[in-house]
Amino acid sequence: MKIAVAMTTFNGARYLAAQLESLALQTFAPCQLVVCDDGSTDATLAILDEFSGRAPFPVEIHRNPTNLGYANNFFRAASLCRGEWVAFCDQDDIWLPTKLAQAAAAIEANPGLCMVLQNAELCDADGNGQGTKFPDWIKPGVYGSNRQYAFWVWPGFLKTFRQDLIDVLNTVERPVSYSPDFEIQSHDKWTCMVANALGGICVLTDIVARYRRHEAALTGPNTRRGINVEIRRARDIGADHYQRLVRAATTSAAYLRLVAERSDHRDWRAAFMKAASRFDEVARIQEARARMYADRHFRSRLQAFAQIWRLGGYQGDRFTAMGMASALKDAARVLGLLR
Repeated sequence: MKIAVAMTTFNGARYLAAQLESLALQTFAPCQLVVCDDGSTDATLAILDEFSGRAPFPVEIHRNPTNLGYANNFFRAASLCRGEWVAFCDQDDIWLPTKLAQAAAAIEANPGLCMVLQNAELCDADGNGQGTKFPDWIKPGVYGSNRQYAFWVWPGFLKTFRQDLIDVLNTVERPVSYSPDFEIQSHDKWTCMVANALGGICVLTDIVARYRRHEAALTGPNTRRGINVEIRRARDIGADHYQRLVRAATTSAAYLRLVAERSDHRDWRAAFMKAASRFDEVARIQEARARMYADRHFRSRLQAFAQIWRLGGYQGDRFTAMGMASALKDAARVLGLLR
């Protein structure tokens, strides 16, 4: 079994050397490291060139002629990998020596896997651990198809996935993102959607990386927010956001039907068509939720709330259920306590 590492870089000279050294120290060596640089103007390329001359595995460095953006750049790096499996790699984290070894062991122990997910420890800009396991959102184990919520994500640098997903499926015409930060799905969201449809997701529990958070990080410093801040953030989310989720679910269903029609793999076709139908359900739930937050009449809001409940939008099936916190928030909206 071969695992290739797909790394993207962009002006990452400050932390890149430490990440590269952690790759060199892996007890299960990658079959190759593919790096796609998105137009760095600092010392990033010099650091990569120096490392490629002494790395204990082949290193390919590709300089993009134009800036692709981080998600498309990751897809490009993954498409150039020649391993059976691909591990995404950010430019500013630190991998512990057994990260790839643990992923490889899980793959060998569980035939039929689609993706392996692992955990990290949050650390500051200097790499000092903060004692917080991240993301730690899902219990360890192996999960079948459609066993996660429709709009779920796991950080890209903590996943190892099958290379043929990138080779065979369409990574260009991706669905609308459910996050307002990006117009279409990023690489980490796309891989989660596809793996959830196909099943075979293995979640491991050990900490295998240090997740460096700093002001220059694309996803921010990951500053902890108190419960009051979280409540205010949830309270301010309204009809516009839920309409975006309708578009995300609708385009996800259309995308999955498209890849099903183009697939030569019978089992994949069936799995993608089933997942598309599940996204249709999510679209109906989010449409009712958007209507609830836009409507000024109590009776209409109550009817929308009851419809969401009947459709499994709060409890029951993991793919559609948002949880009781969402139910409580929506109940407050029905009663007019939220705008």
